[in-house]
Amino acid sequence: MKYALLIYDDDSAWADLPEDEKAVLRAEEMPKWVALFEELGKADPDVTGKELDGRATAKVVRIRDGERIVTDGPFAEAKELVGGFMIVSAESYERALQVAQEMPGLTPGASIEIREITA
Repeated sequence: MKYALLIYDDDSAWADLPEDEKAVLRAEEMPKWVALFEELGKADPDVTGKELDGRATAKVVRIRDGERIVTDGPFAEAKELVGGFMIVSAESYERALQVAQEMPGLTPGASIEIREITA
């Protein structure tokens, strides 16, 4: 079965960091992601994951009163927004849950939503 792991976090602190600090944090975290993808790739060579651009570049399309309206940003009620995702193959929901618990993106304040892909 395939599962989508949606990574939620509050990106406001990240958005305010200087580029050199972002580079240091990425350099520390990337080896953990590489190791996770290498491990998952042994069972599923098609495993994939992507980081999404920040909320400042997001657009939302809604229908209001029969009209399509495009607005800036996600304007979610919560501060947590989807910042990235992974698509993994796992033999069970429990295994997908285990993968989510091992993800480097699971930091204080972050969460990972797990959904089976049905089609």
